[in-house]
Amino acid sequence: MKILAIYGSSRKNRNTDKFLDIFLKKFNYENEDINKIILEDLKFSHCISCYGCARVGKCVLKDDLTDIYSLIEESDIIVFSSPVYFNSVSAISKAFIDRMQVYWSRKFLLKVDGPKEKFGIALINGGSSTEKHQFLGSELVFDHFFKSTNCKKNLILEVSETDKYPINEDNKSFMEFLDSIEINKNEKEIYRLKEGKIEKCKLIE
Repeated sequence: MKILAIYGSSRKNRNTDKFLDIFLKKFNYENEDINKIILEDLKFSHCISCYGCARVGKCVLKDDLTDIYSLIEESDIIVFSSPVYFNSVSAISKAFIDRMQVYWSRKFLLKVDGPKEKFGIALINGGSSTEKHQFLGSELVFDHFFKSTNCKKNLILEVSETDKYPINEDNKSFMEFLDSIEINKNEKEIYRLKEGKIEKCKLIE
């Protein structure tokens, strides 16, 4: 099984990074054929809306993402970890996700097959105290990312208040949160840890 793990924060070895690493370890994904990419270490442009992908079926920009597209297409599972910035994903994560326009163009404009079907997992780290719509923006962005990369089913994990209660293996509530998760590749689900309580719900279609 091929796993693509994407780290979407500029801050290394902090909550978002640890969220990804602990999750991969917890569910034994480290033992699979895994590629971990750190977006901060890549040099790539934001989408410039040139619609070159609508003409040739691939992104015409030449940068560090050129070789990443094959990893996306060959993967069986994509795990993407991002912090919450202004109620959405981080800027570097959004720039990366915008470059998935190529798959939208292939599907809807060129009418050709997209990447093979896969399972998507989003890990969303909310540093601030719980708010009503704290994760909504990130959920919507990841929903489009999953659709474009052909993740038919997906799992979203959301954790709030990590500025106050950092993510690590000594965080009892966080580890109990991971223990509560059952990965069902036939469903779209959200698990949330907020104010020390675990919630589970279906994604809105």
